[in-house]
Amino acid sequence: MTIAHLSDTHLGYRAYSRTTPEGMNQREADVLETFRRTLAAIGEREPDLVVHSGDLFHMVRPSNHTITSAYVALLRFQEARRYRPFVLIGGNHDTPRTAESGNLLELFASIDGMRVVPDRAVRESIDALDLELMCVPSRALRDGGERDWTPHASRRNSVLVVHGMAAQALPEHAEFDVAETRADRWSYVALGDYHMRQSYGPNCCYPGSTDFTSTNIWEETLEPKGWAWFDSNLGMLEFVPIATRTVLDLPPIDASSKTGGEITEAAVRAANWDSGALPIVRQKVLNVHADVRRHIDARAIRDVQARALHYQLDLRTLHTGEAAAPAGEGASLEGEWGRHVAHAELPAEVRRERVQTSGLELLRRAEIEADPA
Repeated sequence: MTIAHLSDTHLGYRAYSRTTPEGMNQREADVLETFRRTLAAIGEREPDLVVHSGDLFHMVRPSNHTITSAYVALLRFQEARRYRPFVLIGGNHDTPRTAESGNLLELFASIDGMRVVPDRAVRESIDALDLELMCVPSRALRDGGERDWTPHASRRNSVLVVHGMAAQALPEHAEFDVAETRADRWSYVALGDYHMRQSYGPNCCYPGSTDFTSTNIWEETLEPKGWAWFDSNLGMLEFVPIATRTVLDLPPIDASSKTGGEITEAAVRAANWDSGALPIVRQKVLNVHADVRRHIDARAIRDVQARALHYQLDLRTLHTGEAAAPAGEGASLEGEWGRHVAHAELPAEVRRERVQTSGLELLRRAEIEADPA
Protein backbone atom coordinates (compact mmCIF):
# COMPACT_ATOMS: atom_id res chain seq x y z
CA MET A 1 0.00 0.00 0.00
CA THR A 2 1.27 3.48 -0.87
CA ILE A 3 0.28 6.54 1.17
CA ALA A 4 0.57 10.26 0.41
CA HIS A 5 0.52 12.27 3.63
CA LEU A 6 0.04 16.05 3.71
CA SER A 7 -0.89 18.30 6.58
CA ASP A 8 -1.37 21.85 7.83
CA THR A 9 -2.24 23.41 4.49
CA HIS A 10 -3.87 26.35 6.32
CA LEU A 11 -5.98 27.54 3.40
CA GLY A 12 -7.29 31.03 4.01
CA TYR A 13 -4.10 32.22 5.71
CA ARG A 14 -3.52 35.94 5.19
CA ALA A 15 -0.51 38.13 5.88
CA TYR A 16 0.93 41.49 4.84
CA SER A 17 -0.94 44.12 2.85
CA ARG A 18 -0.25 43.23 -0.78
CA THR A 19 -3.15 41.91 -2.86
CA THR A 20 -3.54 40.20 -6.21
CA PRO A 21 -4.99 42.11 -9.21
CA GLU A 22 -8.33 40.52 -8.28
CA GLY A 23 -8.15 41.98 -4.76
CA MET A 24 -7.27 38.76 -2.90
CA ASN A 25 -4.63 38.85 -0.18
CA GLN A 26 -1.43 37.71 -1.91
CA ARG A 27 -0.44 35.24 0.79
CA GLU A 28 -3.92 33.71 0.76
CA ALA A 29 -3.51 33.22 -3.00
CA ASP A 30 0.01 31.81 -2.52
CA VAL A 31 -1.10 29.21 0.00
CA LEU A 32 -4.00 28.12 -2.20
CA GLU A 33 -1.68 27.74 -5.20
CA THR A 34 0.76 25.67 -3.12
CA PHE A 35 -2.14 23.40 -2.14
CA ARG A 36 -3.10 22.88 -5.79
CA ARG A 37 0.55 22.20 -6.66
CA THR A 38 0.78 19.65 -3.85
CA LEU A 39 -2.35 17.81 -5.01
CA ALA A 40 -0.97 17.71 -8.56
CA ALA A 41 2.32 16.21 -7.35
CA ILE A 42 0.50 13.62 -5.25
CA GLY A 43 -1.78 12.73 -8.14
CA GLU A 44 1.20 11.95 -10.37
CA ARG A 45 2.26 9.16 -8.00
CA GLU A 46 -1.22 7.60 -7.82
CA PRO A 47 -1.20 6.58 -4.13
CA ASP A 48 -3.61 3.99 -2.79
CA LEU A 49 -4.47 6.29 0.13
CA VAL A 50 -4.19 10.04 0.75
CA VAL A 51 -4.15 11.33 4.33
CA HIS A 52 -4.53 14.95 5.42
CA SER A 53 -3.73 15.10 9.14
CA GLY A 54 -5.52 18.33 10.01
CA ASP A 55 -5.72 22.11 9.61
CA LEU A 56 -6.97 22.08 6.05
CA PHE A 57 -8.04 25.66 6.78
CA HIS A 58 -6.29 28.38 8.78
CA MET A 59 -9.49 29.42 10.50
CA VAL A 60 -12.98 28.15 11.25
CA ARG A 61 -14.61 30.56 8.79
CA PRO A 62 -12.31 31.27 5.83
CA SER A 63 -13.40 33.39 2.88
CA ASN A 64 -16.00 32.05 0.45
CA HIS A 65 -13.39 32.13 -2.31
CA THR A 66 -11.05 29.88 -0.32
CA ILE A 67 -13.84 27.44 0.58
CA THR A 68 -15.01 27.20 -3.02
CA SER A 69 -11.48 26.86 -4.38
CA ALA A 70 -10.62 24.13 -1.89
CA TYR A 71 -13.78 22.18 -2.72
CA VAL A 72 -13.21 22.40 -6.46
CA ALA A 73 -9.54 21.40 -6.09
CA LEU A 74 -10.39 18.33 -4.00
CA LEU A 75 -13.32 17.35 -6.20
CA ARG A 76 -11.15 17.41 -9.32
CA PHE A 77 -8.35 15.62 -7.49
CA GLN A 78 -10.69 12.81 -6.44
CA GLU A 79 -12.22 12.58 -9.90
CA ALA A 80 -8.75 12.22 -11.44
CA ARG A 81 -7.80 9.41 -9.06
CA ARG A 82 -11.11 7.62 -9.52
CA TYR A 83 -12.34 8.36 -6.00
CA ARG A 84 -9.82 6.23 -4.17
CA PRO A 85 -9.73 6.75 -0.38
CA PHE A 86 -8.82 10.17 1.01
CA VAL A 87 -8.86 10.74 4.79
CA LEU A 88 -9.22 14.24 6.28
CA ILE A 89 -9.30 15.00 10.01
CA GLY A 90 -9.97 18.19 11.94
CA GLY A 91 -7.12 20.33 13.26
CA ASN A 92 -7.14 22.95 15.99
CA HIS A 93 -7.34 25.83 13.49
CA ASP A 94 -10.38 24.58 11.56
CA THR A 95 -12.36 23.21 14.53
CA PRO A 96 -15.02 25.44 16.17
CA ARG A 97 -14.82 25.93 19.92
CA THR A 98 -18.11 24.13 20.45
CA ALA A 99 -19.34 21.00 18.67
CA GLU A 100 -22.77 22.59 18.33
CA SER A 101 -21.36 25.14 15.87
CA GLY A 102 -20.98 22.52 13.16
CA ASN A 103 -17.79 22.03 11.19
CA LEU A 104 -17.02 23.28 7.69
CA LEU A 105 -14.99 20.13 7.01
CA GLU A 106 -18.22 18.11 6.83
CA LEU A 107 -18.86 19.75 3.46
CA PHE A 108 -16.04 17.70 1.96
CA ALA A 109 -17.66 14.41 2.95
CA SER A 110 -19.93 14.93 -0.08
CA ILE A 111 -16.96 14.21 -2.37
CA ASP A 112 -16.79 10.54 -3.28
CA GLY A 113 -13.98 8.65 -1.63
CA MET A 114 -13.39 11.24 1.11
CA ARG A 115 -13.67 10.17 4.75
CA VAL A 116 -13.93 13.26 6.96
CA VAL A 117 -13.42 13.02 10.74
CA PRO A 118 -13.92 16.54 12.13
CA ASP A 119 -14.00 16.18 15.91
CA ARG A 120 -14.51 12.73 17.48
CA ALA A 121 -12.07 9.82 17.47
CA VAL A 122 -13.16 7.24 14.93
CA ARG A 123 -12.01 3.71 14.23
CA GLU A 124 -13.22 2.12 11.00
CA SER A 125 -12.23 -0.14 8.12
CA ILE A 126 -11.57 0.49 4.45
CA ASP A 127 -12.26 -2.87 2.84
CA ALA A 128 -10.82 -1.95 -0.57
CA LEU A 129 -7.40 -1.54 1.06
CA ASP A 130 -7.83 -4.26 3.72
CA LEU A 131 -7.17 -1.39 6.10
CA GLU A 132 -7.94 -0.54 9.71
CA LEU A 133 -8.07 3.24 10.14
CA MET A 134 -8.06 5.20 13.39
CA CYS A 135 -8.46 8.99 13.34
CA VAL A 136 -7.84 11.26 16.34
CA PRO A 137 -8.69 14.87 15.40
CA SER A 138 -7.65 17.84 17.53
CA ARG A 139 -10.85 18.05 19.60
CA ALA A 140 -10.78 14.35 20.46
CA LEU A 141 -7.19 14.64 21.62
CA ARG A 142 -7.80 17.74 23.71
CA ASP A 143 -10.99 16.37 25.28
CA GLY A 144 -8.97 13.53 26.78
CA GLY A 145 -10.44 10.11 27.39
CA GLU A 146 -9.05 6.64 26.73
CA ARG A 147 -6.06 6.52 24.41
CA ASP A 148 -6.03 2.98 23.17
CA TRP A 149 -4.02 3.67 20.06
CA THR A 150 -3.41 0.13 18.88
CA PRO A 151 -4.76 -1.73 15.84
CA HIS A 152 -7.65 -4.00 16.78
CA ALA A 153 -8.64 -5.80 13.60
CA SER A 154 -6.68 -8.47 11.80
CA ARG A 155 -6.21 -6.35 8.71
CA ARG A 156 -3.20 -6.42 6.43
CA ASN A 157 -2.81 -2.63 6.64
CA SER A 158 -3.38 -0.17 9.49
CA VAL A 159 -3.09 3.63 9.69
CA LEU A 160 -3.31 5.98 12.69
CA VAL A 161 -3.93 9.70 12.06
CA VAL A 162 -3.44 12.19 14.92
CA HIS A 163 -3.58 16.00 15.00
CA GLY A 164 -1.77 17.39 18.02
CA MET A 165 1.59 18.46 19.39
CA ALA A 166 3.94 15.67 20.43
CA ALA A 167 6.25 16.13 23.38
CA GLN A 168 9.15 15.30 21.08
CA ALA A 169 8.26 18.19 18.74
CA LEU A 170 7.40 21.02 21.13
CA PRO A 171 7.64 19.95 24.80
CA GLU A 172 6.11 23.14 26.23
CA HIS A 173 2.90 22.55 24.25
CA ALA A 174 2.81 18.75 24.38
CA GLU A 175 -0.56 17.02 24.04
CA PHE A 176 0.72 13.46 23.70
CA ASP A 177 3.90 11.43 23.51
CA VAL A 178 4.94 9.68 20.31
CA ALA A 179 5.32 6.47 22.31
CA GLU A 180 1.52 6.49 22.82
CA THR A 181 1.00 5.95 19.09
CA ARG A 182 2.61 2.50 19.29
CA ALA A 183 3.95 3.11 15.81
CA ASP A 184 5.57 -0.32 15.63
CA ARG A 185 2.09 -1.88 15.56
CA TRP A 186 0.72 0.30 12.75
CA SER A 187 1.61 0.23 9.08
CA TYR A 188 1.86 4.04 9.21
CA VAL A 189 1.27 6.86 11.73
CA ALA A 190 0.35 10.24 10.19
CA LEU A 191 0.87 13.21 12.52
CA GLY A 192 -0.30 16.79 12.03
CA ASP A 193 0.07 20.17 13.81
CA TYR A 194 3.84 20.71 13.83
CA HIS A 195 4.92 22.83 10.85
CA MET A 196 8.43 21.46 10.43
CA ARG A 197 8.95 17.94 9.13
CA GLN A 198 9.96 15.48 11.79
CA SER A 199 10.26 11.69 11.60
CA TYR A 200 9.99 9.26 14.51
CA GLY A 201 11.10 6.04 12.93
CA PRO A 202 10.53 4.62 9.46
CA ASN A 203 6.71 4.83 9.52
CA CYS A 204 5.75 7.81 11.70
CA CYS A 205 6.15 11.51 10.93
CA TYR A 206 5.01 15.07 10.78
CA PRO A 207 5.40 16.10 7.12
CA GLY A 208 5.25 19.75 8.21
CA SER A 209 3.07 22.43 6.66
CA THR A 210 2.88 22.85 2.90
CA ASP A 211 3.61 26.58 3.11
CA PHE A 212 4.88 29.20 5.55
CA THR A 213 1.83 29.97 7.70
CA SER A 214 2.98 29.95 11.33
CA THR A 215 3.41 32.90 13.69
CA ASN A 216 7.19 32.67 13.31
CA ILE A 217 8.01 31.54 9.77
CA TRP A 218 11.69 32.45 10.13
CA GLU A 219 12.55 29.36 12.15
CA GLU A 220 11.23 27.23 9.27
CA THR A 221 13.44 28.60 6.50
CA LEU A 222 16.23 26.01 6.74
CA GLU A 223 14.19 23.23 5.13
CA PRO A 224 11.75 23.15 2.19
CA LYS A 225 8.04 22.61 2.60
CA GLY A 226 6.39 19.48 1.27
CA TRP A 227 4.58 16.22 1.99
CA ALA A 228 5.42 12.61 2.85
CA TRP A 229 5.29 9.44 0.77
CA PHE A 230 5.19 6.00 2.38
CA ASP A 231 5.35 2.57 0.77
CA SER A 232 4.32 -0.11 3.28
CA ASN A 233 5.72 -2.91 1.14
CA LEU A 234 9.18 -1.33 1.18
CA GLY A 235 8.88 0.25 4.62
CA MET A 236 10.21 3.42 3.03
CA LEU A 237 9.36 6.98 4.14
CA GLU A 238 10.21 9.78 1.72
CA PHE A 239 9.84 13.54 2.06
CA VAL A 240 8.75 15.22 -1.19
CA PRO A 241 9.52 18.98 -1.36
CA ILE A 242 7.08 21.41 -2.95
CA ALA A 243 7.80 24.88 -4.36
CA THR A 244 6.56 27.90 -2.41
CA ARG A 245 7.17 31.63 -2.49
CA THR A 246 10.76 32.20 -1.34
CA VAL A 247 11.22 33.08 2.33
CA LEU A 248 14.64 34.49 3.30
CA ASP A 249 15.99 34.97 6.80
CA LEU A 250 19.18 36.86 5.95
CA PRO A 251 22.38 36.56 8.00
CA PRO A 252 22.24 39.09 10.87
CA ILE A 253 24.15 42.37 10.70
CA ASP A 254 26.17 43.28 13.80
CA ALA A 255 25.65 47.02 14.25
CA SER A 256 27.50 47.45 17.55
CA SER A 257 30.02 49.82 15.93
CA LYS A 258 28.01 51.07 12.95
CA THR A 259 26.41 54.42 12.20
CA GLY A 260 22.89 54.71 10.81
CA GLY A 261 24.33 55.21 7.32
CA GLU A 262 26.51 52.11 7.64
CA ILE A 263 23.57 50.03 8.83
CA THR A 264 21.56 51.25 5.85
CA GLU A 265 24.39 50.43 3.46
CA ALA A 266 24.82 46.93 4.93
CA ALA A 267 21.08 46.20 4.69
CA VAL A 268 20.85 47.39 1.09
CA ARG A 269 23.95 45.38 0.15
CA ALA A 270 22.44 42.22 1.68
CA ALA A 271 19.22 42.68 -0.33
CA ASN A 272 20.60 41.01 -3.46
CA TRP A 273 17.73 38.67 -4.34
CA ASP A 274 15.95 38.40 -7.67
CA SER A 275 13.36 41.18 -7.56
CA GLY A 276 11.04 39.27 -9.87
CA ALA A 277 10.58 36.60 -7.18
CA LEU A 278 9.09 39.09 -4.65
CA PRO A 279 10.30 37.06 -1.65
CA ILE A 280 9.36 37.39 2.01
CA VAL A 281 12.47 38.65 3.80
CA ARG A 282 13.74 39.36 7.29
CA GLN A 283 16.96 41.25 7.94
CA LYS A 284 18.00 41.15 11.58
CA VAL A 285 20.27 43.95 12.79
CA LEU A 286 21.77 43.20 16.20
CA ASN A 287 23.20 45.53 18.85
CA VAL A 288 21.76 48.75 17.41
CA HIS A 289 22.44 51.72 19.68
CA ALA A 290 19.21 53.53 20.54
CA ASP A 291 20.46 56.90 19.28
CA VAL A 292 21.48 55.39 15.92
CA ARG A 293 18.06 54.03 14.93
CA ARG A 294 16.73 57.40 13.78
CA HIS A 295 19.67 57.85 11.40
CA ILE A 296 18.77 54.78 9.31
CA ASP A 297 17.68 55.93 5.86
CA ALA A 298 13.96 55.10 5.71
CA ARG A 299 13.76 56.00 2.01
CA ALA A 300 16.49 53.48 1.11
CA ILE A 301 14.76 50.82 3.21
CA ARG A 302 11.46 51.53 1.46
CA ASP A 303 13.22 50.96 -1.88
CA VAL A 304 14.29 47.54 -0.60
CA GLN A 305 10.75 46.85 0.59
CA ALA A 306 9.41 47.54 -2.90
CA ARG A 307 11.49 44.62 -4.23
CA ALA A 308 9.90 42.11 -1.85
CA LEU A 309 6.42 40.91 -1.05
CA HIS A 310 7.35 41.72 2.53
CA TYR A 311 10.62 43.03 3.99
CA GLN A 312 11.13 43.22 7.74
CA LEU A 313 14.07 45.19 9.08
CA ASP A 314 14.29 43.67 12.56
CA LEU A 315 16.28 46.09 14.69
CA ARG A 316 17.47 44.71 18.04
CA THR A 317 18.33 47.76 20.15
CA LEU A 318 21.45 47.90 22.30
CA HIS A 319 20.62 50.23 25.21
CA THR A 320 23.20 52.34 26.98
CA GLY A 321 25.24 50.28 29.43
CA GLU A 322 24.37 46.94 27.79
CA ALA A 323 26.96 44.60 26.37
CA ALA A 324 26.60 43.67 22.72
CA ALA A 325 24.56 40.47 22.27
CA PRO A 326 26.12 37.46 20.55
CA ALA A 327 24.98 37.04 16.93
CA GLY A 328 21.66 35.26 16.66
CA GLU A 329 20.43 36.10 20.18
CA GLY A 330 17.58 38.36 21.25
CA ALA A 331 13.81 38.08 20.95
CA SER A 332 11.92 39.98 18.28
CA LEU A 333 8.73 41.89 19.03
CA GLU A 334 7.08 39.84 16.27
CA GLY A 335 7.94 36.57 17.99
CA GLU A 336 6.88 37.84 21.42
CA TRP A 337 3.56 39.07 20.03
CA GLY A 338 2.89 35.74 18.32
CA ARG A 339 3.55 33.83 21.54
CA HIS A 340 1.38 36.22 23.56
CA VAL A 341 -1.62 35.97 21.22
CA ALA A 342 -1.31 32.18 21.01
CA HIS A 343 -2.04 31.86 24.73
CA ALA A 344 -4.10 34.98 25.49
CA GLU A 345 -7.71 34.66 26.65
CA LEU A 346 -9.88 36.29 23.98
CA PRO A 347 -13.65 36.85 23.76
CA ALA A 348 -15.46 34.10 21.83
CA GLU A 349 -16.40 36.47 19.02
CA VAL A 350 -12.81 37.62 18.43
CA ARG A 351 -10.70 35.70 15.93
CA ARG A 352 -7.25 34.94 17.29
CA GLU A 353 -5.74 34.99 13.80
CA ARG A 354 -7.13 38.48 13.11
CA VAL A 355 -5.71 39.87 16.37
CA GLN A 356 -2.34 38.29 15.61
CA THR A 357 -2.20 39.55 12.01
CA SER A 358 -3.34 43.07 12.91
CA GLY A 359 -0.75 43.37 15.66
CA LEU A 360 2.07 42.14 13.43
CA GLU A 361 1.14 44.60 10.70
CA LEU A 362 1.17 47.51 13.17
CA LEU A 363 4.56 46.46 14.54
CA ARG A 364 6.07 46.19 11.07
CA ARG A 365 4.63 49.50 9.93
CA ALA A 366 5.91 51.30 13.01
CA GLU A 367 9.42 49.86 12.50
CA ILE A 368 10.07 51.70 9.23
CA GLU A 369 7.48 54.40 8.62
CA ALA A 370 8.92 56.89 11.10
CA ASP A 371 10.80 59.57 9.15
CA PRO A 372 14.40 59.73 10.47
CA ALA A 373 14.68 63.37 9.50
